[in-house]
Amino acid sequence: MSRNTEKEKRKPKHRHVLVWTVTVILTAAAVALLLYMLPKDDMDIDALLNETFTIETEPPQTEAEETEETEHVMVVPDPGIDEQLLTINDWSRPGEACDTITNVVIHYLANPGTTAQQNHDYFESLKDNDELIASGQITEDEAVYMSANFVIGIEGEIIECVPPGEVAYASNSANHYSVSIENCHVDTTGQFTEETYESLVKLTAYLVDMYDLDRDSIIRHYDVTGKMCPLYYVENEDKWEAFKDDVMAYIEECRAAAE
Repeated sequence: MSRNTEKEKRKPKHRHVLVWTVTVILTAAAVALLLYMLPKDDMDIDALLNETFTIETEPPQTEAEETEETEHVMVVPDPGIDEQLLTINDWSRPGEACDTITNVVIHYLANPGTTAQQNHDYFESLKDNDELIASGQITEDEAVYMSANFVIGIEGEIIECVPPGEVAYASNSANHYSVSIENCHVDTTGQFTEETYESLVKLTAYLVDMYDLDRDSIIRHYDVTGKMCPLYYVENEDKWEAFKDDVMAYIEECRAAAE
């Protein structure tokens, strides 16, 4: 073997050593630089890690925000309401907004045999009280405040006098947080006809659904003031409980039909 050939074989070996040496030096320099840049305590390390690896996400929704996004969908249909709104006046429809509605109040009218239309028209006539007082036809003591959001007739007709969400003069201290339903009847027992009862169940269910209320939100005028109203359902507690059961059963029936 010639001397030149031996030199040629030795050259690659020297290159490998040189490359390895340079690599070691560069690696050592990189490690030293990294150690120099590292934070000096654990808190700084945690901060660096958080800054480096934290993925930004939207904050979780609060329960209130989720509730706002969930719109209440009604399942109970309109029971056939005849809208005949009273003229805004001081005596029967003040035009004042209610607070949050928490109750539906059931009443009976203390004038057996009258119709829903007759009672509506009486509420409307109260707007003339100021003129009657001024002319001396009635005194201020004789003038009355009276109305209801709805009146149901003996044949089951439903007249809306004051919109739900507006104050009606029917339930005393509950006027500002309730919807009132007056019911016609045929005699002094105060018992409703089948037609009146059926419309009352459907209208009450409609309002309970509208305001997302529950069974306990259905109350009598009696439960507010102790007045014997509605008379039949004060004297017959079991019938009152059965009425509320019928309302909730009708809501469930409507819910099932909507699915």
